[in-house]
Amino acid sequence: MKISKTLFFLLALLVHSSLYADVIFSIKGIDNKDVKENIVVFLKGLSQPQNANSQSYLQQVQSSTRQAVTALGYYQMKLDINVTGEAGKQTVTLLVNLGMATRITALNLKLLGEGSSDPDFLKIVKNFPLKKNDILHHGKYEQGKNQLKNMAQQHGYFDAKFSQASVDVISKNNSATVNIRFDTGIRYQFGELFFSPEDLPAKKLISSLQNFKAGDPYDSQTLMKFNTETNRTGYFKNISIVPEIKKKQGREIPLLVLAKMRPKDSFNAGIGVSTDEGIRGKFRWTRPWVNQYGHSIVGNVVASVPRQEASLAYNIPISDPLYHYYSIKTGYKFVDDNDTNTQQYLFSVGRYKRLENNWLRNVFVKYHNETGEQGQDDFSAELIMPGVSFSRIRLRGGLHPTWGDTQQYEIAVAHKSLFSSSNLFKIYGKAKFLRSYNKQQFFSTTEVGALYTDSIYNVPASMRFFAGGDQSIRGYSYESISPEDNDGYLIGGKYLAVQSLEYRFPVANNWKVATFIDAGTATSTFSEPISVGAGLGIIWSSPIGPVRFYAAAPVNNADTTLNKWMLHFMIGPEL
Repeated sequence: MKISKTLFFLLALLVHSSLYADVIFSIKGIDNKDVKENIVVFLKGLSQPQNANSQSYLQQVQSSTRQAVTALGYYQMKLDINVTGEAGKQTVTLLVNLGMATRITALNLKLLGEGSSDPDFLKIVKNFPLKKNDILHHGKYEQGKNQLKNMAQQHGYFDAKFSQASVDVISKNNSATVNIRFDTGIRYQFGELFFSPEDLPAKKLISSLQNFKAGDPYDSQTLMKFNTETNRTGYFKNISIVPEIKKKQGREIPLLVLAKMRPKDSFNAGIGVSTDEGIRGKFRWTRPWVNQYGHSIVGNVVASVPRQEASLAYNIPISDPLYHYYSIKTGYKFVDDNDTNTQQYLFSVGRYKRLENNWLRNVFVKYHNETGEQGQDDFSAELIMPGVSFSRIRLRGGLHPTWGDTQQYEIAVAHKSLFSSSNLFKIYGKAKFLRSYNKQQFFSTTEVGALYTDSIYNVPASMRFFAGGDQSIRGYSYESISPEDNDGYLIGGKYLAVQSLEYRFPVANNWKVATFIDAGTATSTFSEPISVGAGLGIIWSSPIGPVRFYAAAPVNNADTTLNKWMLHFMIGPEL
């Protein structure tokens, strides 16, 4: 029984479909591409007929064609329609004579109300899509009206209306008069903030992020920026600030803050892999909201076989939780790698502020306590280091950037008169750039640094310079390039200079092949030869981020034991 019903339905559908003609339109006599495309758009809106030669269908074709051409200013059109073919598959040929175009002989555009002197409204009037002597274009007419209405909403003229909006066409003269009188009314102002829920603990913080005050002229772009700033603080699961226009009080528009706080604590864990450190585990704890002032806590633990570290940061917003705040940090780090075995205890206080062009400046004071062994020498250092750093990250392309750069620069100083165990001045900079051209990519890294001190042995091992490894000079082991003592132990250098250039080209979907050359040194005298590594690589744009595999070898090292290929493997972002 079910089969019979299905067959009946299919048969009925087939019969129903066969009742309607497959109509093909052929439009002739028109050179104007815009008019022709508009006719096609209007004709596509017609329902399929049983017979394209029927009087009712031909009237619909004629009406739709006339609407299409008059919308673009052609009121004198003459149209001949011819239908060929049998019912079921027919061609409708339209022979169109557009005639003379209707032109605007008068354009009367008037602003009334408080917005009549608003520069943004005056700019719309000056650049109105229609001008005197233009061909009448109803789409541009509506576009200009919408620009006025949208600007009224953006600038808080919520009572704005057209007291006149008309197009008077005199067909016999092929002329038209456009009349627009737009009354903006008064401009409303920002009112007070109201919160939902009323006991929202972030009231003071949200208020501190306001880029306007009650009584300022309303502007939707200003409100949008306020929404953006509050959303990116990381305090809220969701938040939006909306104008309550219907609840306006005099000129003021109250603003309703709808917010839901994030969970009190959040935890993230992950695993990374690199040739330098092997398997590396990460754990991150965040308490985004400590109190009503927006204080936050971030804890990190990173562990691999050669190094383990833990840190805790307490952040205090000044005016912007992300880009203007104090950060109090403490941490511990243990390293046992190559000829380095150290323990570090760190404490710092920094003031972060975003500058022009999105540079983030940090003015800081660091306490650095480090003991351990570098090469054959034991050392112990205790430094108090004031300094300043600048950093910036720019990315385009999401998880797999196609354009971007990261830059970080730092200057720090220690002196015995400032309760440090030695005198030290350090300057450091690192910049990475990624650029794409026709699916090909160019990636470069520049890293430089300098230490000014009486003796390298007075500098903690973590502040000395080493080169080599995945993120430095490939073809060499991690931090294996450095001055050595008389017994061949690495002691670290006063200076660092590394340059890397890499070219990538696609070979398949999500796959690229790379060729590169890295060169540089970590030295104290620049008497050693420059170390150079070169090779090939494969980059996979995986669902979890870039996966990079490189094979590299030293190309100018006199030590024949080093003239062999090394493999470098990395997962995760490179910028």
